[in-house]
Amino acid sequence: MRDIGARIQRYRLSRYGGAPVAQLRRLRWIWPLFALWLAYAGLLGDHSWFRIWRLSRESGKIQEELRATHLELERVEHQLRDAGARREMGERTLRERSGFARPGEIIYRVPGPDSAR
Repeated sequence: MRDIGARIQRYRLSRYGGAPVAQLRRLRWIWPLFALWLAYAGLLGDHSWFRIWRLSRESGKIQEELRATHLELERVEHQLRDAGARREMGERTLRERSGFARPGEIIYRVPGPDSAR
């Protein structure tokens, strides 16, 4: 009767293949493989967490740029719809490109440093 504990342990070992600790020791190679996969999934892959984070930051910057461009577009469209602003823009263009002047104005042309060639 005193040997019953050893007999039960031998039975368990024969039936279930050893203690769970021994099974974990056999599967030691899984941990480095899991660590490599985690590094790949987190940093190196096309769909890695690092790349997703970087793309979300870039997307935020592009959204800000898009908002600024929309505001600029609205401003320019407003200038084109407004007759007074359109007249001022046309007048400024004629003055700068063609050298037109209002009656009584004198235009002075100063050559730039690179126009002396």
